Amino acid sequence: MARGDRDGNPFVKCDTTLKVADALRGAILKCYYLDIRRLKRRLTFPGVEEPIAALELKLYDNVFVPGFKIDITTQEIKDTLVTVKTILEEKHNSLFISQVQSLINKIDLFGLYFASLDIRQESTIHQKLFETVADKADGIIPVNYKDLPESEKIKALLQISGIVDAGIFEDEVAADTAKIPMAVKTIQEYNGEAGCNRYIISQCNSTLNIIEVFALFKMQGFANEDINVDIVPLFETIDDLGNAGEIMKTLYSIPAYKDHLKRRKNTQTIMLGFSDGTKDGGYLMANWSIYRAKEELTRITRYYGFEVIFFDGRGGPPSRGGGKTHKFYASMGNNISNREIQLTIQGQTISSNFGIIDSAQYNLEQLLNAGITNNIYVDRHAPLTGKQEELLQELSSYGFDEYRKLKEHPLLASYLYEISPLRFYSETNIEAVRQNGVKHRVAFL
Repeated sequence: MARGDRDGNPFVKCDTTLKVADALRGAILKCYYLDIRRLKRRLTFPGVEEPIAALELKLYDNVFVPGFKIDITTQEIKDTLVTVKTILEEKHNSLFISQVQSLINKIDLFGLYFASLDIRQESTIHQKLFETVADKADGIIPVNYKDLPESEKIKALLQISGIVDAGIFEDEVAADTAKIPMAVKTIQEYNGEAGCNRYIISQCNSTLNIIEVFALFKMQGFANEDINVDIVPLFETIDDLGNAGEIMKTLYSIPAYKDHLKRRKNTQTIMLGFSDGTKDGGYLMANWSIYRAKEELTRITRYYGFEVIFFDGRGGPPSRGGGKTHKFYASMGNNISNREIQLTIQGQTISSNFGIIDSAQYNLEQLLNAGITNNIYVDRHAPLTGKQEELLQELSSYGFDEYRKLKEHPLLASYLYEISPLRFYSETNIEAVRQNGVKHRVAFL
């Protein structure tokens, strides 16, 4: 899974996202085309040669003909191959059937999207966007929207029925954010829903922040049932992690959002920011806050009849909330949802842990092992006792206080400037790289 971050990177826009989606679709279609060509050389049997040749021609048109509007679906490719597989089984002694099945497996894994794209934007952008809508788009939301309490803002956003022209926004970032729903719709039409079906909200600190994304789609004309996107709050700071339970409890009580979750397989994805949490509260306090948040979010989500999937924004080094990932997941108790593991792998960790086949296989096996052993040996590690939780809270508080003193020390900035390579960063020419490319992170699901 790839993600182009809009928060903090002004060069990632809707046109960039659409170009990346086109490139991903083109890359996987080319792979399918080359596989079909190889199969065609072997499958020269009666009843098999014709459908393979027709599929090859159609893939060629979709990959290599300039300006050709895509007219092929994942299901069409798969149906052709399943038909070929059946004929080989029934009439040709299953010759080369393993190669056909291998391609079917690839299609099941990658569809027409190759890698899913996440949309990510910072919550304050949405806030400013809707304040502009209140000022300039008559009748969409109340003109005094900015002064309303949170509950009334949520009510107003859920009642949006008109379409807002992105041209009303003078701010370029706000205008681009308003176009995101239609970009997502375009990607889903060509790459399939899995091509782009998650919207992550950075610095999420209220229920309103989540409903703002829901309303973002509504103000582009989407009916509630047509919002085919998982809305993913990202809780990052120590305070936000502590408030996450109450935020989600309020969210689950909103009928429109409950209906949305039912359409999304009764599942809510929640992202937890290890990196910013560690920078905000120090390593121990951040990890303890995340652990407690996971316990509370699991309990609340299950109470309302849904399942929660945690998406962990773990960096590489411990200073960014990282460390031994498999040991982290193996330490989770059975009172924390672990049906699925999602985490970000970024920076040097990608190359060091997954840069070669042997290393990638080893680290993926460790992750799988961590998840499996948690389910098999449920009684191996008893849940934390009350005294143990009190001790961890006390240690975290001591660590947090000392970390805060360090952050607020008047000489810290001078120390970092002299000891670290901080002063050289401004001389590093990374601007051109960001203008011509997209900042990507890869998440292994």
